[in-house]
Amino acid sequence: MSTRRQETPGPLSQNRYMSSPEFAELHGVSGMAVSARAAILLHASKRNLIWFIQGLSLAEGGLKRVAKELVEMFPKRLTSDGLNYAFGRSVRDEYLGGYHSNVFSLEQFLVDLCVNPRIHFAIPGEEVDVSDIESDSAIEQNPDLSKGDFKQANLFYFRDIIGALFEYKARRDAKIRENFQLTTIGKKIWESLEYSLASRGMVVLDGLEGRGKTEAVKAWCELHLGLARFVSLKGITNKTTAFREIAKALGIASTYTRTVIQMQSRIEDVLKRSKIMLVVDEAHFVFNQSRRMYSRPELVDWIDTAICNQGVPIALVTTPQFIVCMTRAADQVEWNYRQFRRRVKRWEKLPAANSEEDIKAVARNVFKKAGALTISKIAGYALVSKRDLSAIGDVASEVRAMLGTDDLSGATLDHVHRAIVDFLLPSDKTFLEGMAAARNTGRKSRPKLAPVLPEATEPEVEPVPAPAARPEFPPARGRGVLIAHGSRPRATSEASLIEA
Repeated sequence: MSTRRQETPGPLSQNRYMSSPEFAELHGVSGMAVSARAAILLHASKRNLIWFIQGLSLAEGGLKRVAKELVEMFPKRLTSDGLNYAFGRSVRDEYLGGYHSNVFSLEQFLVDLCVNPRIHFAIPGEEVDVSDIESDSAIEQNPDLSKGDFKQANLFYFRDIIGALFEYKARRDAKIRENFQLTTIGKKIWESLEYSLASRGMVVLDGLEGRGKTEAVKAWCELHLGLARFVSLKGITNKTTAFREIAKALGIASTYTRTVIQMQSRIEDVLKRSKIMLVVDEAHFVFNQSRRMYSRPELVDWIDTAICNQGVPIALVTTPQFIVCMTRAADQVEWNYRQFRRRVKRWEKLPAANSEEDIKAVARNVFKKAGALTISKIAGYALVSKRDLSAIGDVASEVRAMLGTDDLSGATLDHVHRAIVDFLLPSDKTFLEGMAAARNTGRKSRPKLAPVLPEATEPEVEPVPAPAARPEFPPARGRGVLIAHGSRPRATSEASLIEA
């Protein structure tokens, strides 16, 4: 018997091929399989849940971590042997969901819930049963299925597993909100992202670096993991690597064996089916970063046609470089920027800096047990260095290095003082001096000007007496008449007239 294929009665693995390239390349649940599964679910909360689980499968620890957290969060829902079943430590066979199989571990169940069209589940408090309608849709997409194949999602060793998953999601969201300090800039970002999601349009968030843009959009995406995905282009300057980052965020095969055409087609298929929102950080890298452009910005054109035209919401988070690059493309390659601009529903210019109150609030959130003097010192450094919230992150990194742990609860005023005075300020000074020296070295040498000498003093000279006046002679007879009528005597030359 072949060991390369999962038998049909068992849990439905991704594509049912345990060694398929799509399965082997992924470290989480396939976005292709989830998009097909979500297409038959009628309730938005159901689609949100399975995309939420799929998003967690792509994070560090994957679904093994989720299974562990579920067991820790709901210990009273487990049977006496439930712990062994949950982590796959039991080997005896059971009937699960109506078909004979090895008992699902909790991790296997979560994968199956995301990709198996044969499983029905209801959201807590749902009064209308839409199982039959979803079954008909599943059979339409998978003709090999029949009415007898559909079963309710349950685990005999974990009571109300679906209710536990919804509760797990709610608690996780509450924890994210508690641990994230929302600033005035962050509120503007969240409002714009909510608008993009609701309107299924594009927004551009333009702000300076170090003001907390990235952390704000990451937190929002974590709160909307079933509806949005965070993508960072981080210096990417070509289409292949950009699509690879998007494919990773969606759970699509993206190894180096995949061509850009393969990744692009799969990305477009998943986005068209799911309408998952993309939040793209460092979005100015969708343009060529060279000073001279020779071709159209293909990634921007792709966003226009494959994203916006399909009703997929997208947010571009960027710095003022974006508008510079856009202007350069319009001027140098005659790119029609108006097609892009009319698709942008909101172009949000973020404030240039956070207020002192917001900076202190973020510092208190990072250094939760710090006193007022410690918070003031951190905020003072952030304001003096003019690096805003990024300065708080630098202080935190230095203190973590001193403590040898990520836990900042033991940070004192002395730790913060040493971090700023001994390390950060000298580092800032070295950087600024290096920049100044580089600028001076790189300047073109100008031609030296001749030294300006003091004006020489001229010797005093005796005034020259004016020449004596010429004696006047009476005009010759008849000459005055000739001159009056413009006549000139034959003996009189042009020079003599001028002189006279």
